[in-house]
Order: sequence, then structure tokens, then C-alpha cells
Amino acid sequence: MGGFMKTTLRQSLHGRLTMTVSLGQALAMLELPQAELSSWLMSEIENNPLLEFDAARSRSLPLVDYSRIEAPETLYDHLMRQIRERFSNPDEQSQAIGLLEHLDERGFLSPPPPDCPLLSILQTFDPPGIFARDLRECLLLQLTPDSSAYQVVSRCFKDLLHGRFGTIQKKTGIRDLGFAIQALARLNCRPADLFRQEPNAPVIADLSISKIGKTWLVESNDEELPKFHLRSDYLSLSPTSSEEKASLRTWATAGKWLLRSLKRRKSILLDIGVFLVRKQAAYLDQKGDLQPLSIQELAQHVHLHESTLSRALAGKYAQTPRGFLPLRSLLSAPSETAKLALQKLIAQEDKKLPLSDAEIVVQLQKTGRTLARRTVAKYRAELKIGSASRRKYQACLDSS
Repeated sequence: MGGFMKTTLRQSLHGRLTMTVSLGQALAMLELPQAELSSWLMSEIENNPLLEFDAARSRSLPLVDYSRIEAPETLYDHLMRQIRERFSNPDEQSQAIGLLEHLDERGFLSPPPPDCPLLSILQTFDPPGIFARDLRECLLLQLTPDSSAYQVVSRCFKDLLHGRFGTIQKKTGIRDLGFAIQALARLNCRPADLFRQEPNAPVIADLSISKIGKTWLVESNDEELPKFHLRSDYLSLSPTSSEEKASLRTWATAGKWLLRSLKRRKSILLDIGVFLVRKQAAYLDQKGDLQPLSIQELAQHVHLHESTLSRALAGKYAQTPRGFLPLRSLLSAPSETAKLALQKLIAQEDKKLPLSDAEIVVQLQKTGRTLARRTVAKYRAELKIGSASRRKYQACLDSS
């Protein structure tokens, strides 16, 4: 009985270890863009004598329709577009562009300019933390003032840099710094890195999303990856030494894990694609706006850590009815979609009879968005949009 239990326990632990290693390898492979993954797989196949390349099922060159793929937007272009959208006054545009020219490789202003009225507006631009004058300000721009992480950075920045957590607790009165430290760990210390692109990297769609009638179809595109299999005759091989036997076992295990990890990678991508379609079907069908969907919600659905999912989404694309889209573009925080709807509504209003906050609430409700009037006022302030009376006064000045 004891021997049976030991054997069962050993098999259970071995099975869990195999699943853990396979999942870890699958996640590592998931984070690679398809072109890099293809090169890595080719190397693995060549270095493992038990893996056999299927030349007939593999393509010698990746088939990518470059004419349908726009070049990735640079940080400069991304910020210039926001400047043009935000500032209609030529003088303000010129000042904003002048500050843009002083961004360093991190996305910080270098050297820090004298006080400028436009800076607070520029610091609300995407990516979060952009136009900061130093690291402390960069972190603060990404935090809400009522959070414990904000208190830590604003009041104890030097202590934080030196890891003096006891001192931080005494100064702030925060008993459990765990949540604050976790929040800080998710922040980006170099906003410009989000737009750092490798030159001439091939871009391949990882998912194909289409609609046939009323049915959505999500398919994984792995046609550009090399096809291979484990040699069927490896079980009949007879090693002559313990070293050869160990090598054979290592190669066989590695080959099986590789095949299993590829299958799991495909499953994770499909799961992500199906969930995105479920949430953004109207947008993909070009019949509605992007719906609120945070990376936290997606991570919870696919049972991945947010940081892992964030890295996995980088460089991943889908061919959709709206064209070639980054998977990350199908995510949107509820506040951001609400702000976009608010901006759109105000941009289309009668300038001589601008909408009050109460009227904006009613108009947003017609589009399925329920916001309190104080929330509308808060979003207006964050977007640097004046009240109805202020907008009416500005319209009169512009027309005079």
C-alpha cells in the first residue's frame, strides 16, 4: 500500500512539473513575435536530432502582405497628432512642438524648461508619464493623487530609491506597503520605450478574425512557423552507453515539451482572440465604438499575470474586418472610452449653444454610457475642456 501511494505521488508530482515547465515555455514562446519565434524554433529543431523538419508543410519564406501593414507610429508622430488635436491656436501649437523637440530618449524633458502653462496639458498625453521633468514626476503622472503609491513617491521618493521602507511607513503612516510597491512596480520609468521599434522587423498576423454571416471566426495563424515532428523511430534506438541513454532521454523530453508548448501557445492566443471578439464585436464589425476592456479583465479571463499578458500582447497583430490591428488596440479602459465619447460629443455640439454637463449626461446615456454629472465635470477638467459658459464665451471671441 505504501509503495502504491509513493508511486502515485511521484507520478502526480511529475505530471505537475511537466505541466509547469510546459506552461512556462509556452508563455515564453507567447511573448515572442512570430518572426522571432520562427527563427528560435528552427534553431531548436537543428539542435535536437530527434526532431524532424517537415519541409513539405513549411514555407521557406514568410508570406506577409506588406502593402497592407502601416509602419508603426513613432513616438514623435503619436505626440504630434495629440498636439494638433488638442491645440487649435498656432502659437500654442508652436510652443508645444518646441517642448516636444526637447524630449530625450526616455521621454523626459531635457533640460527641464522653465514653467510653461502648456506643460500640464502635455503631461496628460499618451503614453502616461510623458513630458515629465524627472523620474519622480514621471511616476506621479501615472498615479492618482489619492493612492498610497502616490503618497510614497511624493513624500518619500529618496527613501524609496534607497529601500528605506521602515522610514516610509513612519512618514506616511501606511501600514501595509505591499499594495503601493506592487502599483509602483507596474509603472513605466521610460515612457518612450513603449514606442521603441526594431527597424524593418517583419510583422505577421497571429490571429485571423472574420465574420461569416452572423458567426465570428477566430483562427490562429501559425503557417509561417516551421513544421516538425518527433521521429517515430526514436523508441527503437538502442543507446550503447549511459551517456547516450541520458542524451536520448533529454532530447525526447525537450522535443515533447516543445510540441506541447506550441500547442498551448496556440490555445492561449485563440482564447485571447475569442474574448476580444466577444467584447469588441461591434467595433470589429465597424458598427460601434470600442468598448471598455482593461488588461486586468483580459488577464483574469485567460488566467495570466497582467505583466505577462502585457508582454505577450506586444508585437501581436490580427487580420480583422477593420484591417490589420495590434491586439493591444482592442483594449480600452472605461474612463478612456468615456473621455473619447465626451470629446466627440463636445466637438459636434452647437458652438453657440454648448451642452451643459447635465445635457452631456443625457446624451451619453443614449449611447449606453451612464456617467454622473460630477464625473463628466471631472473628465472635462482632465481633458482641459471648459464649462458650457466658458465654451460659449470662447465661441463668441472666435467669431468676433
